[in-house]
Amino acid sequence: MLKVYLLKEEGGIERIEKNKIRDSLEKGKLVWVDVRQPTENDLKFLERELGFKEPPKEVFEDIEISSRFFEGRDYLYAVFTFLVQYKDEVHSEPVLFFIRENLLITLRYSRILTFSMFKKIVDRRKLVFEHADQVMAELLNLEVERIGNRLEIIGKRIRSIRQQIFEDQSPDIIKDLAFLDELNLTLRESINEKLRILQKLIRSSRINGVTKRELKLIMEDLNALSDYTSIYMEKIDSVQESLLGLITIKQNEASQVFAFIATLFLPSTLIASIYGMNFEYIPFLHNKYGFFISVLFMLGITGGLLVWLKYKKVI
Repeated sequence: MLKVYLLKEEGGIERIEKNKIRDSLEKGKLVWVDVRQPTENDLKFLERELGFKEPPKEVFEDIEISSRFFEGRDYLYAVFTFLVQYKDEVHSEPVLFFIRENLLITLRYSRILTFSMFKKIVDRRKLVFEHADQVMAELLNLEVERIGNRLEIIGKRIRSIRQQIFEDQSPDIIKDLAFLDELNLTLRESINEKLRILQKLIRSSRINGVTKRELKLIMEDLNALSDYTSIYMEKIDSVQESLLGLITIKQNEASQVFAFIATLFLPSTLIASIYGMNFEYIPFLHNKYGFFISVLFMLGITGGLLVWLKYKKVI
């Protein structure tokens, strides 16, 4: 799917037909081509009309910054990851930014909420952009805000779980902690990746001064958010250790109960085992009061054991 937008000089955004791209660029207007899940015809159109050729698939997956950023003779491209949530799963999806003069092309293979938010905000606030790289910077700024919101949710959820674990140690809490840990790591990876690519962009001669200042502010925000991911990582570890300690205490209490019960019945079991031996001569075996005497022994020894355990403050 290929959508073309014109960033109007008076502010705001307007969707136009793709056959008007060349004419708009020749007039010096700012054009944004947003490509999502492109077809073969879409890619052929971009190469024929705009000189854009999709990089190899490895570029989207490679963690090396040299593959995610490239500066050509009259263009540059950079690949950033954006957050995508599907139900309870959050992962990062790569987005390619291609900049040439007044043209910005974004290539992605997933629906990303940041892009929908950007279009609505630009149209509502009538934002004005003078350069294509400013549009990229605003998209990145919105994504950084989303990361910050996610981290705020993580912080609140950790505090809630910390209070909850003293009353309940259910498997659901363990699942929640595992999810928060994975989400925090995903955000941390996304932050670090953005910081490395932004350093390359700031040093590029093809990025204008105004955008460089915006990118530096974004980097400051990302550095602050990175510190929060470290803090939350330690907090999650602390809650997990507390939860593990509480579970261990609970298991020990259960083990003590079973050990106590087994200890109480041990003397009775011993007496019953003695009188169950296949010997002909056993004291009280043929006595008419033998049964009552053995029960009395059992109760007496068990009672004495209880008194001794109470004296030792075991119970």
